[in-house]
Amino acid sequence: MYRDPERLPPVADLAGKTVLLSAPKFFGYETEIAEELRRRGAKVDFLADRPFQSAFMHVLARFARRFVLSLTDRHYRARLAEFGTENYEYVLVVNGQTLSDSLLAELKARHRSATFLFYLWDSLENRASALKLLPFFDRASCFEPAAAARHGIRFRPLFYCPAFDRERARMDGSSDIYAISFLGTAHTDRYTIVSRIDRQLAAGTPRFWFLYLQAKWVLLANRVLNPGFRKARASDFSFTPMDRAGSSKIFWQSKAILDIEHPRQVGLTMRTFETLGAAKKLVTTNRGVRDYAFYDEANICVIDRTDPSIPAAFLETAAKPVSDATRKRYSLAGWVDEIFADEDFSATHLREDR
Repeated sequence: MYRDPERLPPVADLAGKTVLLSAPKFFGYETEIAEELRRRGAKVDFLADRPFQSAFMHVLARFARRFVLSLTDRHYRARLAEFGTENYEYVLVVNGQTLSDSLLAELKARHRSATFLFYLWDSLENRASALKLLPFFDRASCFEPAAAARHGIRFRPLFYCPAFDRERARMDGSSDIYAISFLGTAHTDRYTIVSRIDRQLAAGTPRFWFLYLQAKWVLLANRVLNPGFRKARASDFSFTPMDRAGSSKIFWQSKAILDIEHPRQVGLTMRTFETLGAAKKLVTTNRGVRDYAFYDEANICVIDRTDPSIPAAFLETAAKPVSDATRKRYSLAGWVDEIFADEDFSATHLREDR
């Protein structure tokens, strides 16, 4: 494993290669991955992980996986027949929540020369089914460092998409309107944290908060089940999701981005890397970010989720430049290079003195 934070994996040359990609449909990231593979010349066939729209079926996929697999196996076999690809050179699976052992075994038998790659961007400890899939893969990676070490697989953090690359987007700090912003679903303690930060900021500090709830009944349920919602007002939330153009506009108009990971999450969020690619400042409740090689207290402010406080000076100063190697490593292109690399670059992501 290489520790040099400036050493990058070789560029993955996929010209003329056939790739079977299976990934969840999640905020368009699956499309971004497929397009990056195609940009490199690969022919990509796509199988959606959890290939259904129903929220009920999503719950079943998590808690009654065996029942769902009987349905998805038929769907996947039909899709593979439609593709008609005789030889895949790579099979890349992200999460694999609805891929069965039997289907993977069939793929392994049918595409004997293929390299099978697995990546998990969900908590490995909460996905026992993912652990059972590992023997089918030549290389496996996940976004949680401790879980990767515990299970003997590679550690690879998430990435940012081209839309968050400051140089490609040709954006600069002159568009900053808000000192800080947060856009996200109001799950767990997010509403409480945002409310406390809002009260802590100086009155004249421009800020933008967008807390989304799926319906007003969800707010009512939270008032009963979540003590942090007892005094919450309907006007504190939006019950209509913000479209991608709107969220992108607020993001680029913000000097700092507030990131509140799920309390049970250990790995870093996509938002962490989007701020890095966009040369924004990050305010985060994720204390684990201090262990990463790119951590710089000038750009990243770690707050206590039970008593959040942001130093005024942090929001007043501009972000420090990040090295080209770091920006490249955490781009989507850098993620693809590392996932397809023969070498293990896990150690490059973490500080030696952590």
